[in-house]
Amino acid sequence: MSKSWQSTLLCTLVIVIWGSLYISGRLVLQYIPALLVLFIRYALSSVILLRVGYHTLHGHIAIARKDWGELFFVGLVGYYLSNAALFLGIQYSSASFASLINSLTPVVISGLAIALLGEKVTKLQMGSLLVAVLGAGIIIGKPTAGVTTAGMLISVFALFSWAYATIHLKKLTAKYDPLLVTGYGMAIAAVLSLPTAWAFIRVTGSPVSFTGGLWAPLLYTSLVCTAFAHLMWNELLQKLPATYCASFYPLQPLTSMILGVAMLGEKMTLSLLIGAACIVSAMVLNTLAARKA
Repeated sequence: MSKSWQSTLLCTLVIVIWGSLYISGRLVLQYIPALLVLFIRYALSSVILLRVGYHTLHGHIAIARKDWGELFFVGLVGYYLSNAALFLGIQYSSASFASLINSLTPVVISGLAIALLGEKVTKLQMGSLLVAVLGAGIIIGKPTAGVTTAGMLISVFALFSWAYATIHLKKLTAKYDPLLVTGYGMAIAAVLSLPTAWAFIRVTGSPVSFTGGLWAPLLYTSLVCTAFAHLMWNELLQKLPATYCASFYPLQPLTSMILGVAMLGEKMTLSLLIGAACIVSAMVLNTLAARKA
């Protein structure tokens, strides 16, 4: 298998896993507030990743003092603020609307990568981005039900904060092993999440219920969607252009819609099928562009 197709499969895997986060997130948020979920995700993931990194790198897990500022920025903006906004966006608008906004990630990341990293985008790649975003928009349709102004603003903030943090992640993974960048970034986010989660629960009076049926989606959200998927994303950013990685983002709403039909009893619609065809076509175009490059 050629490297371009391997890259396509790995990027697809990561984005599909993140797409499934919308389903597991819906299940978890019924029992635990968003900010507490964030703390649990990052606390578990950071411990596992840094432990693995310590053994894999033979104890060489130091970060230069000059890079801690950028690492703190990634932990604060990329992992903490953007993911807190993502979950709050799902909680206070709708998963469909959050998915639609998130499908615009490749456009924002591509613009920032061109402006800040000097990356170049071919006409074929730009075409694949537009087709993919079109497909994502067709799948979601018009998600007006349950969307509040606050939820809309939160979702837009999640989009731009993650896109900007991705540029800094790419800079850090050029210097350090992705295990360290991911582990330390999530550890910072976990420390920030705990006091805000406690304050949120005290102020809103949100109930917390660790029921037996919660553990499977919670562990999946924490270990697969957070630790594994973010590590793989940083590995891919280390080796591939940020624009190429971001072009797979429209697979997220496709995944969430398909899983919604399969697991939550939602209806299969014509827009889902048309949007799916657009996204698959975009992924093929993007892979062909990568092979040509």
